[in-house]
Amino acid sequence: MPILKIQDFNKLIQSKKTSPAYLFAGEEAYLIDLCLNKIEKLLAVDDLNREVFYASDSTSEDILNAVFTLPFLSDKRLIIVKGVNKMRAIDAEHITKYLSNTSDTSCLVLLYSDNYKKETIAKRKELLNACTSSKNCVAVDCRKQYESEAKDFIKSVLTDKGKNASYDIISRIIEENGTDLLNISNEIEKLSLYVGKDKKEITENDLEKVGGYTKEVNIYALSSDIESKNLKRALFVLEKLLNDGEEPVMVLSAISSSIRKMLNAKSMLEEQNMSVSEVASALRIHSFYAGTFFSNLKKHNAKTLKESLKIILQADTAIKTGGNDAVSALEKAVLFVCK
Repeated sequence: MPILKIQDFNKLIQSKKTSPAYLFAGEEAYLIDLCLNKIEKLLAVDDLNREVFYASDSTSEDILNAVFTLPFLSDKRLIIVKGVNKMRAIDAEHITKYLSNTSDTSCLVLLYSDNYKKETIAKRKELLNACTSSKNCVAVDCRKQYESEAKDFIKSVLTDKGKNASYDIISRIIEENGTDLLNISNEIEKLSLYVGKDKKEITENDLEKVGGYTKEVNIYALSSDIESKNLKRALFVLEKLLNDGEEPVMVLSAISSSIRKMLNAKSMLEEQNMSVSEVASALRIHSFYAGTFFSNLKKHNAKTLKESLKIILQADTAIKTGGNDAVSALEKAVLFVCK
């Protein structure tokens, strides 16, 4: 079966039929989580029949032993493998072979949190090809959404919540949140709660009061945009923060904290050979955000991050000496790390 669009997967899942294996692949963590949640809801297995593995920390033997273990007081077991893009070649080879002779009592879900179309090692590529061609596996494209698709997503979510919004409002939500569906979903949830059950139309005034305009939210957004190298969005948020009266030293602290976190993660992964899960635990990166963080981390290199700290020091000096140099120093820091 060729790789499905998310809309086609949603239609397929409505049939209530399950496949022995699933592959959810792409950079959009929200869609991967959405697909996984649909499978979990469909199978409705308890904790005794559900196991989660991290590909970088597990062997194919561990995974397949779980797959072939008989379910306990249930028809199916659910075996979830996260970070398949980090799976070792030999393990990928064994999972590939499994797809031609699957278990009837287990559902294997493979989560590939990366751009599956880019160059990758041969065995992992073979696994992806097997998933998209095997009759025993349903593969779903969870790539980052284009702006037009993100707008359709907003319309769909608003409709599900019984709300409406103009084209300008939807465009502004995209402008302020980018096309990251998790950010968009959170924004719509806040808007829906704010306007209440009875009000159907979301207005400009609602967006002004609820949209990402609090200093706390924008500080977080700035860090997120820097991590994802979204220069346009980062400069927009920076300007908004300063116009809203946020202290430049607080903004600089957020930028510095984001850079240091990425640099620490790079060091742990590349120099200390720690696993992704170990780094996430050490840096206290929440599980719902870990996929996005480590995907964004690949866009940065340690050398640039170290040089960015020098720019931070220069900005710190400019801020402490006062004057208009504080604004340009902050812009320079954002431009450097996002270049």
